[in-house]
Amino acid sequence: MIGTGLQGLDKILGGGFPEKTNILISGAPGTGKTLLSLKFLLEGAKKGEKCCYVSLNEDKKGILRACDSIESLKSVTKHIDKNFVIEHITLGETITMKKFIEILTQYPKIDRLVIDNVNKLFIFSDSKKLYRINLSEMIKHLRSISDCTLVLCETDEDKTDSDNGEAFECDGVIQLSFLDFEEKPIRMLRIHKMRYASFDPKVPHELIINNKDLRLGRTKII
Repeated sequence: MIGTGLQGLDKILGGGFPEKTNILISGAPGTGKTLLSLKFLLEGAKKGEKCCYVSLNEDKKGILRACDSIESLKSVTKHIDKNFVIEHITLGETITMKKFIEILTQYPKIDRLVIDNVNKLFIFSDSKKLYRINLSEMIKHLRSISDCTLVLCETDEDKTDSDNGEAFECDGVIQLSFLDFEEKPIRMLRIHKMRYASFDPKVPHELIINNKDLRLGRTKII
């Protein structure tokens, strides 16, 4: 099992994410997808593992700024360009989804990988059908280059993916969302799917994010 960076989540999953899996991290803007992914990579970097954050959105400066906002993530800078790499890839006419997959095939073996996010890949696909074909090809290849990959997906409301098959293709699905609880919005984490692991599906757990750290809080029975 591969530690997630959150002790509470590791406990729920019996130790962490199963090896050789691709996990979809879905949710609306601001739910914590990026920070959760950075926490996951930092957990590996501290152990000497090779970690890579591939961003199709923010550049390296923006990602590091996000790390600087959380005390526990500030140590990312100690590992940058050593065993923690942030790569910004701009999609467009020259780099399509197909070309992006070709770029991934040239990657060396990586212990932990994050791709942020698949929505950009869909935008630069010629059709929904072609996107789904390429997505399946990409997910299959990711298993050969990474021990565990987190694939980020921005969604609307309570959807688990963008309605383009990401949840089906990935081995695991973790959904982040907001919940109005006692007139105060809180972040929630639900595990919808996790192959090779035992867990209580769809049980909402509070995801606490402050300027010190990320952690799971109480289970919310609704």
